[in-house]
Formats: sequence, structure tokens, C-alpha cells
Amino acid sequence: MGNITINTRIKELRKVLRYKQAEFGEQIGVKDSAVGRMEQEGSSVTEQSIMLICQKFRVRREWLVDGEGEMFVSGEPGIFAEFAKEYKLTSQEQEVAKYLLNLSEGERASILSHLRSIAAAMERGRQAEEKAAEYHRQLDEALAIEKEDAAVSSFSGSAKRA
Repeated sequence: MGNITINTRIKELRKVLRYKQAEFGEQIGVKDSAVGRMEQEGSSVTEQSIMLICQKFRVRREWLVDGEGEMFVSGEPGIFAEFAKEYKLTSQEQEVAKYLLNLSEGERASILSHLRSIAAAMERGRQAEEKAAEYHRQLDEALAIEKEDAAVSSFSGSAKRA
């Protein structure tokens, strides 16, 4: 990948993971200033830092060091795989879960707010359908009574004439 350095890839990784420097550093046991130095173009990155980053974030060493291949190790061992297996998630459901997990807290809150609004709208629709069904039931009942009354009065009218 030509002129893209390990420093740039560390910064890219951190942004993909949506970590601030301090949060990223905490995950690998260094201060935010050390993360800042790792991200600074031309700075050297220790072998220990490379190993920690790869292990903690499941990053492919080839990508981090040389810029080759995919960023993350394929396959999902660990907590997520256990979660997906326990809940029998399809691959599509797993992708949705990963997408949601990669959103910021604010983005997830916004999605939940929209879902609550959709659920409320669906509930209002269900209630309206129930009211309409009850109204139709009452109309049908009233029509049946009217038909009975009409039949009785036409029968009694015929009986009087006879």
C-alpha cells in the first residue's frame, strides 16, 4: 500500500473501533500520549505494541505492519461467536449485530428511539384495527336484529291479514 504507514493504520484502526486515544491506550495498557506517538508519522512502533494491538483487537499482523489483506482476522472466535452460537444467529443477524455494536452510543440511542416510534405507530394501527373490527361486529349485530324485527313484523302483518 505504498506510502501508508503503520502509524496511519493504527490511527485508522482506532477510528474504525471508535476509540479516543485514551480508550485505545487503555485497551492495550498504554497512555494516550503513547498512542499519539504511535500514530505520529515516522514514529517507530514496538513489537510489543504490535502484538498487543493484534491480539486485543483481532487485527491481522500483515495488515497492521505491511498494509496487506484485510484489517481484521476472519472468523469470529471469542465472545461474539459464543453469543451468536447461543442465540443461533444467522449470518445476516450476525452482520446486523456487528453493525449495531460498532455504532456510537448516540447512534444506538437514536436507532432505539426510531424503533420505539415505529412500535408505537404499529400499536396505534393495531388498536385502530381492533376498534374497526368491533364497530363492524356491532353493525352486523344491529343488522341481524333489524332483519329479525323486519321478519317478525312482516310475519305478524301477514298473520293479521289472514
